[in-house]
Amino acid sequence: MKKNLVFKIIALVSVLLMIAAIFISNDTVQLIFGLVGSTALFVLSILKWVVPAKKSVLFRIIALSSLYLLLLSWVIPASQANGAEVTSLGLSRMSLYNLVDYPYLAFQYFLQPLLFILAVGGFYGILESTGTYRTTLEKIAKSMKGKEKVFLVAVSIVFALLSSIFGINLVLFMFIPAIIAIVLLMGYDKLTAFLVSFIAPLVGVIGSTYGTYVTGYINQMVGSDFTTELVAKIGLFVLSFAIFAAFLLKHAESSKNKTELSEKAESMYLGEKKVSKKKAWPLVVVFALLFVLLGVGYADWSETFGVTFFSDMHTTLNEWTIGDHTVLNYFFNGTSGLGGLYFEAYTLLILVASILVSVIYNIKLDEALSNFGKGLVKVLKPAFLVVFAYILVIITAYHPYIVTITEAMVRLISNVSGVFGDILYIIMVSLNTILSSILNIDMLYVVQSSVPYLSAFYTESVESLAIITQSLYGLTLFVAPTSTMLLLGLTYLEIPYKEWLKKSWKLLVELLVVSLLIR
Repeated sequence: MKKNLVFKIIALVSVLLMIAAIFISNDTVQLIFGLVGSTALFVLSILKWVVPAKKSVLFRIIALSSLYLLLLSWVIPASQANGAEVTSLGLSRMSLYNLVDYPYLAFQYFLQPLLFILAVGGFYGILESTGTYRTTLEKIAKSMKGKEKVFLVAVSIVFALLSSIFGINLVLFMFIPAIIAIVLLMGYDKLTAFLVSFIAPLVGVIGSTYGTYVTGYINQMVGSDFTTELVAKIGLFVLSFAIFAAFLLKHAESSKNKTELSEKAESMYLGEKKVSKKKAWPLVVVFALLFVLLGVGYADWSETFGVTFFSDMHTTLNEWTIGDHTVLNYFFNGTSGLGGLYFEAYTLLILVASILVSVIYNIKLDEALSNFGKGLVKVLKPAFLVVFAYILVIITAYHPYIVTITEAMVRLISNVSGVFGDILYIIMVSLNTILSSILNIDMLYVVQSSVPYLSAFYTESVESLAIITQSLYGLTLFVAPTSTMLLLGLTYLEIPYKEWLKKSWKLLVELLVVSLLIR
C-alpha cells in the first residue's frame, strides 16, 4: 500500500514538473524539469509494466520508449546543429496520430532487413526438409569431439573479424542458424550459442578498424580516415575479444551437457530427423559460395581499401558488346559491382540459394513453398520486433532534441579545464553515445545526431571522440533493448532479456573499462 502511494506521489510530481516545463521560458530550467519529469514517469512505467513481466519484455520496453519520446517532444525543444552553432527549432510535439503513423513509416523505410531475415528463415526451412542438412551438422558436431572450445573461439573470432574489418553484422544471419544448431548439438546451452553467433560480431563493432558502416561513418563526420588511431583500435579489438572469449569459455564450461536438447529445440533449430541418401557436398558448396559472396560483396573495396578490381570488372562486363548490343547490360542493368552490396542483394542471393537447394534435392514446388513458409514463420516474431525498434529512429529524426540535450551537457562542462575537465568530457561523450545508440540503433543515424556538433566544438579531440563513439556504440548494443543483433538473437533463441542482463553485467563492466582506457 505504501509502495503504491509513493509511486503515485512521484508520478504526480513528475507530471507537475512536465507541465511547468511547458510554460517556463528559461531554457535550462525547462530542460531540467522536462527531463526529470518525463524520465521519472518512464522509470515508473518500466517498474510497473516491465520488471514484473515474464513475456514480451522487449516489446514492452520499445513501446514505453516510444511514449517516453512522445513526452520529451512536448517539453524539450528540437535543435539543429551547423558546425559548433546550435539553432533552436522550438517544440516539435509528437501527436497521438504519430504513434500510429511512425510504426508504418518504420516498416516502410526499414523493410529490407525485415525481408532479409524472413528470407533466411525460409531458406533454412528448405534446408531442414532435406534431411541431409541435419545429418551434416551432426557429423560436424561429432568431428569436434574434444575440440569444442576451439570451435567456439574460432567461429567467434571469424565473426568478430568480419565485423571489425568489413562492418558485417546482421548479414551474418545467413549462417547463424547453422552455427546455433552445431553448438547445441555439441551439448552447450542456448546462451552459449547466443554468445558465439550474435554477441561475437558486436566485439568487432567495439574494435572496428575498417568497417565501412561503423568507422567509415565516423570518419565522414569527424574528418578522420581509417588509419587514424589504427593501433589503438586494434588494441581495443584484441583486449575486448580476449575478455569476451574468457567469458564465453567460462560459461560454456559451466553449461556443457547439463541439459539435453529438447524436442522443441530440435524442431526449431535442426528440423525433423529423416533418412536421406543425398550427398552433403552440394550443401557445402552452397554455403561456401554464400560465404565468399558475403565477404567479397559486402566490403566497400574501392572507398575503404582502394581496390577497384570489382568495380572495373563490373564496368567491363556491362560494356561488353556483341555487334552494337551490350548484351550483359540488358540482363543486369541496375546492378552494382561486388562491394557495397546490401540487404536487397543478399535477400536475392538467399532466394536463389533456396531454389538451388530445392532443385538439387528434388523438392517439389508445393513442398518447397510449404517448407519455406514453415521456416519463415520461425523468424517472423524476431524479424518484426527488429523493425518495430526502428520506430525510435523515426521519432528522433522527426523530433531532433538529442542535439538540445547534447548542447546542454557541453555548456555545463565547457568551462571546466584540466584533468577534471578531461574526465567530464569523456563522461559526457560516453553518455551522449549511449543515449544516441539506444534511440538511433544504426551507426549512420547515431553519428548524424550530434557527432558533427561535438567534433566541431572539440576540434582538438576528434581522435578520442571517434574511438569513444565506436566503442561505446558497440558496447551499448550488448544490452540496448533496441539493438538489432540483441533483439534478433534473444527472440530467436527464446532467451529472456532479464536473464541476459543478469549473466552479462560483469562482461559489460570489463569491456567498459577497456573502452574508456583506450581512447
